[in-house]
Amino acid sequence: MKFDRQPEADSEELVNLTSMIDVVFTLLAFFIITVRVFGVERDAVVGPAAEHGASGLVQGDLPERVTVSLAERPGSSDMRIFIGGFEFNDPAAITTQLREINLPQAQVVFAVSPGLLVEQVAAAVDAALQSPMKKVSLRQAEADELPGVSPAGVGS
Repeated sequence: MKFDRQPEADSEELVNLTSMIDVVFTLLAFFIITVRVFGVERDAVVGPAAEHGASGLVQGDLPERVTVSLAERPGSSDMRIFIGGFEFNDPAAITTQLREINLPQAQVVFAVSPGLLVEQVAAAVDAALQSPMKKVSLRQAEADELPGVSPAGVGS
């Protein structure tokens, strides 16, 4: 019994790889351009979830400083305290908030309105030093840092 050999494939029937290589290089270029070289973005775990094992955080994920803004209450001698967008009236709230943040390596920066009394600022600094965060510094507040305070009342 004789088997007929299949005729050899013509050169026209071969797959042209040029188009496939173009697509591969285009995809490679897309992924190289869109990938983040500096690492994965992470959310810092704060609050009760942090107590139950916040792992995977690196130094770059945490803030370098916490800003506490101190301003006088208009028409009163009371002090207003702003931490992270929240307003407090009692310096003891500074200790509570900084204990919740609990970043001993972070610096606490007080942005102080010039109309406050030395005793008020000292009470706020003492409250900060009662927290785990011991690096404290003072500076004069800029007009845009104190919510509800007119720019004329700051730095004049």
